Order: sequence, then structure tokens, then C-alpha cells
Amino acid sequence: MLRDQRTLERIQRANLAGGLLPSVTLLEDLIKFLNQTRTEQGMRVVRILEQMLGIEEMTKPIKGIVLPAISLKKTNPARFKLLCEIDDKVAQLQRELANFKFVPRAEVAAGGSGNASEWATWWGRGDDQKEREPSLRMRASEAVELILRITQIGSLSRLRHCTNCGKWLYAKFRHQAFCSVTCQQKSYTQSEQWKAHRRQYMRNYYQSTYRRPEKAKRRT
Repeated sequence: MLRDQRTLERIQRANLAGGLLPSVTLLEDLIKFLNQTRTEQGMRVVRILEQMLGIEEMTKPIKGIVLPAISLKKTNPARFKLLCEIDDKVAQLQRELANFKFVPRAEVAAGGSGNASEWATWWGRGDDQKEREPSLRMRASEAVELILRITQIGSLSRLRHCTNCGKWLYAKFRHQAFCSVTCQQKSYTQSEQWKAHRRQYMRNYYQSTYRRPEKAKRRT
């Protein structure tokens, strides 16, 4: 029995690898994909991300399991209504995700020299080659897999739109709102704070440049 328990624990720790290959540019490739994809499958990925972010925003204030228990209909109708809305959005999300097919793959990586052989197992992609975009390194299914992995580390909300230009970005810092320094500066120059600062600067400049010489002339 103890040996069976250990075997079960090892099985639970085993992880069937996805088709996403390790790369230092994964996040950069994902952002480029989200901003530049033009295929139907690629736009579906963008919709999936938007739906997931919407659900994330709805569920953040909720404490506990997100399940519309029928008992809440009488005890807490507002919460029950919200949970039902979330449940509907999750169902829509599942329908979108169902368009992506991942096929199980298995290959013998090395012989066992009389013992157990070494196997490589993973979920292969089912992308149609027609959906491949030559200008992008990432496929639609890879983008979906990476987004799902990002949810598992609690960083989904770091995928967001730039406050200025609207492009996708991955926020390296939680407060990051712009995709570049250029967008940050442009947004600031359009703010009321900057405009007020500019007006005050121009007043001071006008007074120091034009009014003081006139006073000096009158004294003479």
C-alpha cells in the first residue's frame, strides 16, 4: 500500500509537457503576436484573452469558490446574479478554446539498456499550416498555451493595453501603463497637469522676457 501511495504521488507530480518550446523571447513574441496577428485564428486568441481579462476583473472581489449555488438565489440574490453572469462568460470562453486542438504525442528518447526506456511525451499542436503567419514567430496555439500558463502564475492582468496607443503589452511592473517611454511622455503632455504647467511656464517666460524691459525703459 505504501509503495502504491508513492507511485500515485509521483504520477501526480508528473507533468505532460505542452508544445511550447522554452525561449527567452516568449513574452516578446506573444505581445508581437497580439498586436500584429491578422488571421481568423489569431484574432480568436485576442478575443480569448479579452474574455479572460474580463472574467478576471469580475472575479477579483469575490472571496471563495466561484460557483452559482442555487441556495444563493434567496440568501444573496445579487451575488447569485453575478456568479451566473460569470458562469455564462466562462461557457463562452470554453467554446472559443474548443477551437484549438492539442494532440498527444509520444516518442522513445533513449533505450533503457535492459531497464525502462526513456520516453518523451507532450501535447502537440494541431494548427493548420494555412494559419501560420510568416511575419510572426509564434503560432496561435502557442499564444493560447502561453496565456494559459500566465494565468497559472497569477499574472494574467499583466497582459494589458497601453493607456496611450492601445497596443498590447506585458507589464514588467504592476503599475506599468505604457508600452514605451514615447507613449508615456505623449500621454503626460496631453494631461491637464502638464497643460497647466505649460501655461504657467509661458506666463513666467512672457513676464521675464517682455515686461521687465518695458519697466526698465520707464525708469530711464
